[in-house]
Amino acid sequence: MQNLITSLSFHWNWLMLALAASIAGTAVIAFGSIGASMRSSAEADKWRKRALTAGSAFLFTVSHTLVPLSLSIPIFRDYYLIHLFFTFAGCYAASHFGIQYASRPWHGQDKFILFSLGLAGMIMLFDYSNMLLLFQDRTVWKPSLFWMTVAIVISISFSILRVFALLNRNNENGLSSKLNWPGVLIAGMALFGIPMLCAVSVLPILVQTDSYTYLVPYVGMLFLLAGIYAIPDYFMNDRQQRQSRQLAETQVHYMSLFAHNPDSVLAFDAKGRITNINRQGELLSRRLGRNLIGLHFEELLEEEQRQRVELHFTQIFSGQADIMEVELKTGEGLILWAEVTSLPILVEGQLAGAYSIVKDVSAHKQDQSTIHHLAYHDELTGLANRRLFKMKLEQFTSPEAEGELVDQPAAPERFTLFFIDLDRFKRINDLFGHAFGDRVIRQAAEKLRSCLPAGSFIARMGGDEFTVLLPEVHNVERVKWLASEVVKEFDLPFTVDRNDVKLSASVGISRYPDDARDAGLLLKHADTAMYEAKENGSAQYRFYDAASDQTSLEQVMLERDLENAIANGQLRLLYQPKIDIRSRRTVGVEALVRWQHPLLGTIPPLKFIPLAEKSGMIVPIEQWVLRTACMQVKQWELEGSEVVPVAVNISQIHLMKPDIYQSIIDLLQELDFPPSLLELEITESAMMHNEEHVIRILENLKQVGVSVSMDDFGTGYSSLSYLQSLPIGCLKIDRSFIHKMATDSDSRAIAEMIISMAKQLGLDIVAEGVETEEQVAMLRHLECYNAQGYFYSKPVPPERALQQMTDIPAS
Repeated sequence: MQNLITSLSFHWNWLMLALAASIAGTAVIAFGSIGASMRSSAEADKWRKRALTAGSAFLFTVSHTLVPLSLSIPIFRDYYLIHLFFTFAGCYAASHFGIQYASRPWHGQDKFILFSLGLAGMIMLFDYSNMLLLFQDRTVWKPSLFWMTVAIVISISFSILRVFALLNRNNENGLSSKLNWPGVLIAGMALFGIPMLCAVSVLPILVQTDSYTYLVPYVGMLFLLAGIYAIPDYFMNDRQQRQSRQLAETQVHYMSLFAHNPDSVLAFDAKGRITNINRQGELLSRRLGRNLIGLHFEELLEEEQRQRVELHFTQIFSGQADIMEVELKTGEGLILWAEVTSLPILVEGQLAGAYSIVKDVSAHKQDQSTIHHLAYHDELTGLANRRLFKMKLEQFTSPEAEGELVDQPAAPERFTLFFIDLDRFKRINDLFGHAFGDRVIRQAAEKLRSCLPAGSFIARMGGDEFTVLLPEVHNVERVKWLASEVVKEFDLPFTVDRNDVKLSASVGISRYPDDARDAGLLLKHADTAMYEAKENGSAQYRFYDAASDQTSLEQVMLERDLENAIANGQLRLLYQPKIDIRSRRTVGVEALVRWQHPLLGTIPPLKFIPLAEKSGMIVPIEQWVLRTACMQVKQWELEGSEVVPVAVNISQIHLMKPDIYQSIIDLLQELDFPPSLLELEITESAMMHNEEHVIRILENLKQVGVSVSMDDFGTGYSSLSYLQSLPIGCLKIDRSFIHKMATDSDSRAIAEMIISMAKQLGLDIVAEGVETEEQVAMLRHLECYNAQGYFYSKPVPPERALQQMTDIPAS
């Protein structure tokens, strides 16, 4: 024993410090690599591993540097810096190997052996190289100890990598073993012992002829190796116990899912035969009137569906899940719709069978059918609705286009379209109520079915409007006869709830391809022909006539070009003055829009304003007029001229816009335009829709200083009933009364009454359309002192309007 102690002549402080550094480096690798890639992004994980590698490399460098210094043998310091660099590089590479292997999933036995041998070779390479650099000619070749060292280092490398990998796997799975730290401690001691073994195998230490003291480090390393080898078994035991618990829980969950699944679950073996069913599967078996156990999947369905089932299970048995819908026939002969979801059962990559979950979707299919019917049919009459009719018409006019209709017959080369409107239905609906009107519509639909040939496609477009497609019916005489049959059928009275109902029908007719090839245009032409029939006395039919159609080529072109008129600078404003007939001074101007078409020249307002109202372009046009008129008045003001209020016409459509008030206020604020210089002219028809909305808008405008005039007064409806409640400041007598005032006593009386009423209500009044001196004299006599018309000035450009404000020639 004394000989052993004497032989072990080391600097023990350096040796203990080297052992501590080795254990610390081992702990960095073992615990630092745990879940690194799971807790951070790829970039952050990369930098984290680099820091761990550098830290552990530093600690192992300390350990491998201190071991040679702790020996009682002088070292050569000529290559000491090279020794330090070489040691750190080797430790960095070895640490990188260990961290990379520990933090990755299992790579298989080949990678494990390769990494272990690489780690062992790297450690021995830099340890033996350091011995040669530090001790040079003092080294001694001991072949038996050298090969023992090689064997032990390789064994330690295998065991330590195994410890690192299993420790990382356990921690990733949330497992913690009481042997974690002891395992790290033993692994660190073993790594510390490697440079010791290398030193003993090539240096003249622990060598005595009568003693085996040189074997002490090897025996110690064998004990450490045994400990390192045993510890992974404990790690694996912990993981196997947990996996066993999880497997048991999974089996319980599976059995519960199988047994208590609200849908039928069928278990198939690898040959496609049913081996087990759950409770719902038993109920399904009874409903189908057959025992499902032992059946092959091909036997589940009727002959016509077997090909689909074969394709379905071919995909399942190839390892892929699939879903299909099938029809099952019950024992009573009823059809049961089922959605079958099938999943393969794979055991270690080999097909062991399949599960099919059979869900009864009959109610869902019925709901889908109902929803589809409601989406494409009129709920009241059961006829096709507008949507289905348009799709059908598109199919007829564009048979090559793909649509939602399937399994439809080929589109006819020629066909006829009826657009039918029930005359006097609105009166019946208002008189007897909507419920009675609905019953009338139902009977009207039946009358159409009875008088039209089989194969006719009838649709209700809404309200009292119906459309009919007559495939292959194109002959004019045949079309006339069918249209007359519809008219005659509705001429006959019919009884609804013991009430005799007398309707009539107006029929508009367009033919494909004579009248149009486009579906929308064909429908529009039939609609136009129907309105022509109504305007000519109703209870008749009319063919579409392009010559009399207001939506002729010019109208279509105008409507299209009107959309670009503002952007292309084709609109301009003229100004017509309002004159005080006593002083002949201008008291205001009215801004009137004109359209200068690049091809058709000047388009009269009566021609394009209705088009603008119909297409919705009236709103942006009036917004442009508002902005341009206000900017013109501001320009006159900047030029030093005395300005007067400018009046702008506002249509009923624009007035109904919810944001009209705010848009006007925003414009006035943007242009810094005084509200008192802006006057809006509306017509009596604006009050026919949403009177409360109109009054609220006008009151808000009046509060900020914008004045409102009633244009064309006397030509609207219920003029006197709402006049008192409107926040207006002026009435403009319609030109029709002024024009006939001198020759027609009724017109004079109406004008006189309007003037008198305006005075009583405290309103200003302006006479429109003044063209003669006689009319001026009569207005003066009736004390109407504001006039507007050609007698004073036509609408003129801005520069002439400015001149007229201060220079009105005497009559």
